[in-house]
Amino acid sequence: MEKKKLLTLTDKISYVLLTIGACIFMTGEGLISNPDHDSFFLIDLGRYIVNNRALPKTAYWLINKDLPTVVQQWMCDVSNYLAYAAGGYTGLVVLGILFDLILLVCMFIYCREVFKRSIAAVAATILLWMSLGEFTSTRPFSITISVALLELTLLHRFFSKETHTKKETIKFFVLIAVLFIFQVNWQASNILFPVFWLLCYVPVIKDGKFRINLYAAGAIGIGLLSSLLSPNGINGPLYLLYSKGSLKGFNIYECRPPEIQSVFAIMIAVLIALLTYAAVKRKLTSAQFLLAAGCIFMSVQYLRCCWTLVLPLAQLLESFEYFGKKERIVRWALVAAGLASVLMIFRYFDELSDDRQKMIDCVPAPDKVTLYTDFNSGAYFLIDNYKIYFDARPELYHKYIAGDKAFTQEALDAWTGDIDYEKFIAKYGFDWFAVSNNSKMELYLESDPDYEFVFDNEDDGISIYRRVPS
Repeated sequence: MEKKKLLTLTDKISYVLLTIGACIFMTGEGLISNPDHDSFFLIDLGRYIVNNRALPKTAYWLINKDLPTVVQQWMCDVSNYLAYAAGGYTGLVVLGILFDLILLVCMFIYCREVFKRSIAAVAATILLWMSLGEFTSTRPFSITISVALLELTLLHRFFSKETHTKKETIKFFVLIAVLFIFQVNWQASNILFPVFWLLCYVPVIKDGKFRINLYAAGAIGIGLLSSLLSPNGINGPLYLLYSKGSLKGFNIYECRPPEIQSVFAIMIAVLIALLTYAAVKRKLTSAQFLLAAGCIFMSVQYLRCCWTLVLPLAQLLESFEYFGKKERIVRWALVAAGLASVLMIFRYFDELSDDRQKMIDCVPAPDKVTLYTDFNSGAYFLIDNYKIYFDARPELYHKYIAGDKAFTQEALDAWTGDIDYEKFIAKYGFDWFAVSNNSKMELYLESDPDYEFVFDNEDDGISIYRRVPS
C-alpha cells in the first residue's frame, strides 16, 4: 500500500509546471512530426478503405497494374484519412497529439504498476515518454508502443502472483487475445512484439531452479490464433516474413543502428548499467533479464526497435530505488526540458513552407502525366491521385507479395544506377520525374539534354524534372 504523503508547495508548483511543460512538448512534437512522410500513403489507403468498405486486393496506386497487395495497418490508415478529411494537415497534427497523449497515459499506467507509487511513477513516465519523440506521429508506432505497455502491465500484474483463480486466468487469456487482435489490425508487421513480451515470462529461473510457465506458453498460443482474426487472415501475422530481403540496398534510416551520439545510445548504456546494478543487488528476475537483453539486442541493430528500450528501463529504474531527492532532481530537470521545448514550436513556424504543394502544382494533372517516383518521392503524390512507379514500401512490390509481378529489384537498380536508364524510361514512357536529390537518376537526368529541371523541393530533398517537349 502506498503511503500518503503531503505535497509541499514546491512539489505542487513543480507538478503544475511539469503538466504545462508536457503539453508544450506534446504540441511541439505534434507540429514537427506531422504530416510524416508515410502519412500520405496512410491517408490514401484509408480513403480507399472508407469509400469502398473493403481492403484493396491490388496496388491500385501504381503504374504497374494488378499487383497483389496486403494492407497490414488498415485501422491506422482509416484513422489518418478521417483526421485528414476532417481538418487537412491540421487534423493530422491533432491526431498526432492524440496518439501522443494515449502513449503518455499508457506509459503512466505501466510505470504506476511497476513502481507502486504514483509520485515516483510520474517522473519516470515523463522521462521515458519524452525519449520517444522520434516515434510520435500519426504512423502506427505510438499506438503499437501503447499496446506493448498495456500488455507488459497485464503480464506484470498477472505473474506477480504465484496462483490464479479460474476467473483470473480466463480474464488474462481474453485480454491477451484482444491485444493480439488489435495489434494485427493496427500494425501487423509488429505482431511479433506481443509474442516477445510473453516469451520473457516462459522460462522461470528462481532459487537455482528452472521451470516453464505454462500460463505464458498458453497465452502465446492463444495470441497467435487470435492474430488470424483480421481481414488479411494468415497474411497479417506473416507480413513480416513476406518483407524478408525486400529492404536491402535502399539504405533505410530506420533499419540502421542508432548513432553513437544519439539519445538511444545513451539509453542503451543506462540500461546496461541498471541491469548490472540489479544483478549485483540480486533484484533481477529472469523476466527482467530477458526483456532487457532482448530489447538491447534489437535496438543495437535497428533504430526502429529503439522504442523497446523504455520497457526494461521502467522496470529496472524501480530497482534503483528511484525515490526522494533523485526523483525531485529529475522532476525539475524535466520541467526545464518541457518548458524549453517551446523552442520546438518556434522552429516549426520558422521552417514552415509549402514546398510540397508547389511541387505537386508544377506537375501536370494525374491523367496527363506518366510519373517516375523513387523510394523517397512516391508517397507525396498519392493523396492527389497520381499513379506512381515506386514508394517507401518495397516489401509490397517484392516476390512474396507481388508474385511474378514483383519489381523491387528493378526499382533498386534504378535507385543505384545499375540499369540502362534510356531503356528503362522508354519501357514505361516516363515524361515527368520526381527524384531524390543527388540520386543516380537525378545525375542521369541532369546530364541528358532531353530532360530539364523544373523544381527543387528543398524541404523534402526531391527534385522535379520533365522530358523536353519535342
